Amino acid sequence: MKTQAFVVADDPVYANWLQTAVSTAEFSLVRPIDTEDLLSRLEFSGRPELLFIEFHPDNAEQRAAMVESVVERFPDLILVGLGVDNNPALVLAAMRAGARDFFVLRRDEANIAALVGKLLLRRTAGATPSARGKQGVLAAVLSAHPNDGIAFLAEHLAYACQERLRLKERVLLLDLATPAGATSVFLNLSPTYGVLDAINDVHRCDATLVETAFPKHESGLYVLSLPEELLGRPQIDSDPLLRLISVLRGLFACTVLAIDGFTSIDVLRAVLAQADRSLLVTDQSILKSRHNKYLLRALRGEDAPMDRVGLIIDNYRHRLGLEPESLAELLGLPLLATLGANAQARIQAMNSGETLFKSSPKDPYVLEMRRLASALVAGQPVEASEPTVAKSLLGRLFR
Repeated sequence: MKTQAFVVADDPVYANWLQTAVSTAEFSLVRPIDTEDLLSRLEFSGRPELLFIEFHPDNAEQRAAMVESVVERFPDLILVGLGVDNNPALVLAAMRAGARDFFVLRRDEANIAALVGKLLLRRTAGATPSARGKQGVLAAVLSAHPNDGIAFLAEHLAYACQERLRLKERVLLLDLATPAGATSVFLNLSPTYGVLDAINDVHRCDATLVETAFPKHESGLYVLSLPEELLGRPQIDSDPLLRLISVLRGLFACTVLAIDGFTSIDVLRAVLAQADRSLLVTDQSILKSRHNKYLLRALRGEDAPMDRVGLIIDNYRHRLGLEPESLAELLGLPLLATLGANAQARIQAMNSGETLFKSSPKDPYVLEMRRLASALVAGQPVEASEPTVAKSLLGRLFR
């Protein structure tokens, strides 16, 4: 028995095209008066297994509302967007409304039958990747006060993880830190979809949305960031954010999350609880070190798990007086890495839209990122440096 499918389109060419490409299904062209009319037809037609809805610029908003209503009434119905071309705005509108995929007229004709088969198989399989059990690795990069070093480190750690996995698995750079959109700027991306969109779409976030909407760097790395034009900090509800992180762990082999102390303590505590490894970034300045001390004090006061948190000293310079081992001792964290301060190479990488992996591949920063990524991807603990006890003015400053 053939699979039954409805095609909502102004032009019958879509139904004819699908019928020619997919011989195992029966496609019926319908032209509903409005959304209620379509819902009634679906209700009294024996409920087809597939519904295709055409999108074009003049009706995108109306069709998106139609898709949302259908998905709400018939959550098991497989819904696919259609378009005459791969217009990013139309694809995004369809996917955000709840479409499982988007087919472009007369494109990939040889593969349409296989794509329809996969959609039907996915419904039969039932669960999303996150519900099936396997969770990807989550690494958090954080610091008490916003600074570009958070995004820069997270970017390079994620890049190293992608390099390690060699495109066999997806890696995501999830940037919630400020300055807003830093990772996208550093990677020379101009995204039309970001982390705020993904939070809004958490209930329909799946592999199809990832491949259709998530920005992707040429290295294969996926990137979700805040919009760079954002002023101040957005108000993000903790529940959908944490739900999104959990869903993304089911869709990516590795997720590197950049976040800072301007996020609520409840969210930070939950992130530390989920993360396989958390890296607290500081430098040798008294100001940042004290701010990080207060952040750690607040987290410990909320009984946040600290056993997987380690310290990264960034922009290290000799003879500043605040040595990495001393800071690790005073902050009560194992020292995981000391990153040198080649300021010129760093600024050049930021401004050129390239990573240090490309612009300065022999930089010690790159070697340290590979070391950290290797342990993270393998699920092994990062070898920690043993801090020494420092008896100095610094100890008094941290009392």
